[in-house]
This record gives sequence, C-alpha cells and structure tokens, in this order.
Amino acid sequence: MGNILGRLISLVFICIVILWPSTLPAVALSLPEIKAKSGQSVDIPIIIDRIKNLAGVKLVLRYDSGILNFKKGSKTEKTSSMMHIVNDKKPGKLIIVMAAAKGIKGENFPILNLTFEIKKGLTENQTTIIKIDEVQLMSDQLKEVKCNTKVNPIIILP
Repeated sequence: MGNILGRLISLVFICIVILWPSTLPAVALSLPEIKAKSGQSVDIPIIIDRIKNLAGVKLVLRYDSGILNFKKGSKTEKTSSMMHIVNDKKPGKLIIVMAAAKGIKGENFPILNLTFEIKKGLTENQTTIIKIDEVQLMSDQLKEVKCNTKVNPIIILP
C-alpha cells in the first residue's frame, strides 16, 4: 500500500514538472487606460508583452465613431522595420496589418500608436473602449503566436 502511494505521489510530481511551462505567462496584447479631454487629440499605443518572434500582425478593432475620429496609425521605434497598413475606410472599424521578414522580440513595448481626435463639445464625462474583434500574430517562420488581450477604457472629460 505504501509503495502504491509513493508511486502515485511521484506520478503527480512528474505531471506537475512536465506541465509547469504551460503555466508561464503568455504573450499579451493590450491597450492602456487613457484620460483625455473633449476636443483633444490623443495617441493610444497598442502594447505587446513577452513576444519572442513577431513578424506579422493582423488586428481588427472597433471604436465609437460618434466619440472618436481616427486620424492615423504610426509605427514605433521597435516596429520601424515592419511595413504597415491601416484600413480606416469604414468609420468605427480599423483593420491593421503589419509584416516584416525578420521577427522582433521584447517585453511591454508599443507596436503601433493610434491617433484619434475626441469629439468637441462633450459636456459630461464619458467612457469608451476600442474593442479588439480579431487578432492574429505570426512568427517569421509563419507560425501563429497565441496571445491574451486586455482593453482598458478611454475616459473622456469635458
């Protein structure tokens, strides 16, 4: 009986050791909380964390076009080697594609800055968010990179 219990404990320990790496933090894509005033122009970074080999990005974002007016999307220093396209033809929806031949890596850095103008004349505090409808990240070996997403609110003051 003691021998069976010892083997069971050993088996549980081995399973924990084998599965432990799967509990390590994953790649994360996020938009930080932003506070801005009505009528102001605001830059909203798209931040990636714990990426080891990013060579391709496809994002579909939705925002309230009655409050936010998209102006431009700009690469950052870290993504300067990547080509990028921001399709903003439909107000309230952005389709972002970025690609490079060689992957980039790093922790907690912006991959793109989105510039919006906030509607003028708002008289009350408002909160809105930019929703991530779709995200696809690729390595330079054309393997999909899974990620978690987190979107924080945009707090608009009059």
